[in-house]
Order: sequence, then C-alpha cells, then structure tokens
Amino acid sequence: MKTVNIKGKEYVEVKERVKYFRDNYENGSIHTSLLSDDGEKCVFKAEVYLDDKCVATGHAYEIKGSSFINNTSYIENCETSAVGRALAVLGIGIDVSMASASEVRNAQEQQSKKGSNTSVNSNGTLNRNKNSKAKIGG
Repeated sequence: MKTVNIKGKEYVEVKERVKYFRDNYENGSIHTSLLSDDGEKCVFKAEVYLDDKCVATGHAYEIKGSSFINNTSYIENCETSAVGRALAVLGIGIDVSMASASEVRNAQEQQSKKGSNTSVNSNGTLNRNKNSKAKIGG
C-alpha cells in the first residue's frame, strides 16, 4: 500500500486501506452509522463485515472548524476516519501505526493552533498536556 511520510514516519491513507479491502475481500462490506451530530461535533461508527459477520469496528469524533477540512466537511471527515480505524482494527495498513495519515495531519493542525498545548511525537503519541497522553490510532 502507498504511504505518506509525515515527520519521518510512514502512514497509510484511508483511501489505500479501502482499496486494499475492496481488492482482497470480495465478500466484505463496510457499514457506517452517524451516532451523533449536534451541528458542532459528530461521532461515527464504522463496521467491517466478512460473510455478513461483523469482524471489526472503528469510531471517530470530529469537531466542526477544528481543522481546515472540518470547516466545511467535518461529517465526511469523521466517517472517513471511522472507516480507516475499522480497517486498521482488521489489520489493514498498520505496519507502522493504526493512525491514518489524515489523523496524524489533523493532530498536527491542532497542535499548531495558537494556544494549543498538544504535540505529536514521532511514535504517533499525542501529548495533550503535561499530565495526559493518548496514543493516536490505538
């Protein structure tokens, strides 16, 4: 699968994960559900099915206006992120990290915003502040 280099680390884009899934799992399907949307933030769930059995799920949360793309397309971006995460749970495109390229870029955009106290380490760990850490993609 094609990767994108972000700060010296290779990440697989969601479109590459979807393409791989379609090419290699002819009996598979991806189902998405918008779990919530209050006009400012949304949550999506994606489920990956093989032979009508759910084998992986992924969730995503996006805030309207939190990044350039989220100014106009936070719902679409959220759905794409949930799909990418579900495919990563299935094992597609995770040689380096479960985080997709778009997730890492979004985290970097957040840290570059004025007054942000977050940073992204080269190992894909998002440092929210001095006392808390969350692993992007897992």
